[in-house]
This record gives sequence, structure tokens and C-alpha cells, in this order.
Amino acid sequence: MIKPLFIFLKMRFKLLISILFISLLSCSESEYSRLVRSEMAKGIIHDSLFLGMKLGQTQKEFFDKCWKLNNKGIVAQGPSNKFVQYKLPIKRRDGINHTITMLFYGIFNEDKIMTGMKMQFSYDAWSLWNKSMQSDQLIHVVKDSLKTWFPGNEFIKVEMEKDKAELFVKIDGNRRVIIKPLDETKIVKAQIDDLRYILDE
Repeated sequence: MIKPLFIFLKMRFKLLISILFISLLSCSESEYSRLVRSEMAKGIIHDSLFLGMKLGQTQKEFFDKCWKLNNKGIVAQGPSNKFVQYKLPIKRRDGINHTITMLFYGIFNEDKIMTGMKMQFSYDAWSLWNKSMQSDQLIHVVKDSLKTWFPGNEFIKVEMEKDKAELFVKIDGNRRVIIKPLDETKIVKAQIDDLRYILDE
């Protein structure tokens, strides 16, 4: 009678340890990792960006599109040939009350496929003494604008291990939108990535 009871208790103990181990693993997994896993598991593909551009385009298609937009006066060449410049339309209902310039440029892999987009935002009327035009105020407008452009999940805060800085991340299917930590008073930097390419690297 004692031996079967001992075997039963031993099995219960192993089961309890297994459950505890699984619980610890799930606790150590970050909210960000869970979000990536759950969104990628949905198999939903979001490739639309803005101004008719898409993730997965070739570098040539990106340049051709920018050329056409430039000819129509919608975009212009940005500083140092590193970016394309676009003036965001003023939309008070979206929280854009002052002219904001967005600089953008595609991120391309070795096959010259666009796997993401780099962006920078700044107020045209920025000045060092104008507190309402600083990046710590602009970041809220940028976040709201990106949520409008790319509806779906909310942004979450993710702490970077190196310097404990926080960034905002939004993931919908394969598309990840990041608002980077502020490193200057004028510019808010953001980036869009296609996780299908990022996770394969």
C-alpha cells in the first residue's frame, strides 16, 4: 500500500515540477516575443506602406516610384541624398497642427528587395527654445499618425537591454513598426520592418 502511494506522489511531484518549469519559461518570455510569435502565427501579410509603396518591392521599383512622386511635386530630394522628403498634410483631427517633414528611405537586402523603411520626423518650425516643437512632444504625434496609417494593434513599450532606453513597438502580422528612443531634441526616428525577412536572418 505504501509503495503505490509513493509512486503516485512521485508522479505528482514530477508533474508539479514540469508545470512550474513551463510557467517560469512563459514568465521569462517577454511581451514583445509573445507578440511576435502570435502575430507571425496568424499568417497575415501587411505589405502596404505609404504613397503607394510596398514591402517586397525591388529597389528599382522604389526609385521609380520616388521619381514619379518627385515629378508630381509630392516628394523632394532630402538632405545628402540619403532620404526622400515628404511634407505631411496638416490634419488637425489626427493631431497634426503644424507642418511636419518626414524623411524616408527604403531598407534593401542583398537581393535588392525592400524589407523595411527608415523614417525621420521633425517640425518645420522647430527651434531650441520652442518647447512645444521638441522631439519629446512630437513623438506623441508621430505615434498617433503611425497608428492611423497602420491600424491594428497598439504600440507597446520595450526596454532595450544595453542602455535601458525604451522604444515603442507595434506589430501587425509580418509588419513591425518601431519608434526609436529619442537621441536629439529635433528628430523622431522610426522604422518599419517586414518580419518575414528579419526573422530569417
